[in-house]
Amino acid sequence: MATSRIEDRLRAWAEELGFFAVGFVPASEAISTAEFERWARSERAAGLEYLRRHVEARRDPRRVWADTRTIVCVAAAYPVNPEPGLGGFSTYARGADYHEVLRAKLRSLLERWRREQPALRWRIAVDSAPILEREWACRAGLGWLGRQGQLIHPEHGACLFLAEALVNVELDPTSVSVPSRCGVCRRCVEACPTKAIGEDGHVDVRRCLSYLTIEHRGAFSEEQTATLDGTLFGCDRCTAVCPWNATARPPIMTEFANAGVPTAEQILQMDEAAFRARFHGTPVARAGLDRLQRNACALMIRGETND
Repeated sequence: MATSRIEDRLRAWAEELGFFAVGFVPASEAISTAEFERWARSERAAGLEYLRRHVEARRDPRRVWADTRTIVCVAAAYPVNPEPGLGGFSTYARGADYHEVLRAKLRSLLERWRREQPALRWRIAVDSAPILEREWACRAGLGWLGRQGQLIHPEHGACLFLAEALVNVELDPTSVSVPSRCGVCRRCVEACPTKAIGEDGHVDVRRCLSYLTIEHRGAFSEEQTATLDGTLFGCDRCTAVCPWNATARPPIMTEFANAGVPTAEQILQMDEAAFRARFHGTPVARAGLDRLQRNACALMIRGETND
């Protein structure tokens, strides 16, 4: 019996770990660097200074890690929010921290591969390296970029996490690219309560509720407070309304199960110990109690709740 190709075995192993898709791209120069740089240097990128750093490295993954020969791209799904905005927390934030979960699972995949190929070496990236992950995911055949700038998979929808492994081994590239199937649909654009999604598919993060409630430092202006619309941590309206979610039945990793969330009133009553007990190991822990209570205060001042 013929031995299966390593690419096929990697796909099978990835599926066992809960990834619904994996693809391979030879290391090369990125195509979308100039477009990304224009956006990152514009006012629309607001306070996301980390995106302006290491711009040159984003041009080619081999500038991130010189031994890169192939980019292994994987995708995992989190639950679709059936009632976008309700509860005040983005659905992805209600489970475990995807950075840690995907990193551990991807490392497990690579270690299994290294048992067959001892010379294998890698660098894992889960929002942790200056690479244009959505471009590489598209080139690996994992989907297309929707109007909201997020990856959409034709079978598994728009509520996705991405991760990459830069490896020192050449693999047969995924040959199937997925053309955009958004057509004339504008549901994501119309669902954004602050009109942050531009016609060019780029987000003006100065308006984005995810940016304001997670990344924005300091107090809110009156104008920013007025836009929160019950939001405490993140916003998934533009992904949740995507019609490609309607028929999606992706495997959801158990770590991303949709847990309950506290109210604004309960958040304001938390001390550091209570915050750590509730949010340890979740994406919310990265924002910290001060920022979460700032958000809760803003809602309470306006008489809003996240019920």
